[in-house]
Amino acid sequence: MADKRLPNLFILGAAKAGTTTLYDTLKKYHQAYFPVQKEPAFFCDDDYYQNGIEWYLSTFYSKAGNFQVRGDATPRYLFWGEKVIPRLKLLYDQDQPKMIVIFRDPAKLIYSYYWQNVREGRETLGFSEALAAEKDRDQKFAEQIYYHGKFTYSYSRLAAYASQLKTYLDNFPKQNFLFLLTDDFTDFQKLTRTLEQFLNLDHMEWKKPVTSNLARLPRNRAIHKWLVQRSKFKDLLKPIIGYSLRHKIKQAAINMNLKPLDPPVPDPAIMLMLRKHYQHEVQQLEEMIERDLSSWYPK
Repeated sequence: MADKRLPNLFILGAAKAGTTTLYDTLKKYHQAYFPVQKEPAFFCDDDYYQNGIEWYLSTFYSKAGNFQVRGDATPRYLFWGEKVIPRLKLLYDQDQPKMIVIFRDPAKLIYSYYWQNVREGRETLGFSEALAAEKDRDQKFAEQIYYHGKFTYSYSRLAAYASQLKTYLDNFPKQNFLFLLTDDFTDFQKLTRTLEQFLNLDHMEWKKPVTSNLARLPRNRAIHKWLVQRSKFKDLLKPIIGYSLRHKIKQAAINMNLKPLDPPVPDPAIMLMLRKHYQHEVQQLEEMIERDLSSWYPK
C-alpha cells in the first residue's frame, strides 16, 4: 500500500507563470495540504534526492496523511522531466498523481525570470547581454546546474513547453493533467471552479482573488544573500528550531527586506526575437493542450 503521506498532486511549472498564486490558492482549501516551503524540489535536486523518500515525507509531509489532496509545487519539475519522471515512476504505479501545468507567453516569462535572477543576485548583466551569454554560462556551470536541478541561465530553453510537456505525456495519462494559462487567473471564480472540479474539492466562495509573488528587489543585497544562502550559523539552529518554523521566520525576514519593483519596458526587438525563437514550440503546444495561443506569436 502506498504511503498516505505521499503527494498525489504535482504543480510541475512553468516557472514565473503563476505557480505561487496557484499554491497559495489551493492551500486555502481544507482538503488540501501543501508544505510550508512551496518548492520541495526533491525529485530534481540530487542533494535532496539522495536523502531518500522517508526524508522527503517526514520533512515536508509528516502531517499530510489525512488530507485528500497532498501537493508538491516545484516549477523546476517541468524543465527537468528527464530526472523527475523516472523517480516518480519508481514511486507511483496504480494510484498515479494528478499534475497541473501553467503556461505563459514565453517572451514575458523569460523577461520575468531575468528579473528574478537580478533580485537573487545571480544576474548582473543587462537583459540582451544575459541572453547572449547564456551558452557560455550554461557550459561553465553545467555540472552544478544539473546536480541541483536548476535552470539558472537557460533563457533560451526555459519556455520550451511542448518538448518538456511531451516527456510527461509519454509517461503519464493525459486525463491526469490540468493545463492552465496565466491569463486564466483574470477570471478567478472560473479558475477556482476548474480546480475544484479537477481535484474534487468542496466549493469555496472567494471575496477577492489571490495574488502572489509580485516583482520585488532587496533593499539590502548583503542581507538578502545571507538569508537565502546556507551558513554554519543556520545549520546550528536546525536541531533547535523545527523546519516549518525556520522556514516561516526566514521567509518573513526575506519579505521585510524586499521592496516593490516596476521593471522597465523591455526592448520590443528582443521580445520579438524571443517570440520567433519559441514559435514552433508554441504551435506544438496549442495542439497538445487544445488552447488558442496565437497571441504569443511574433507580430
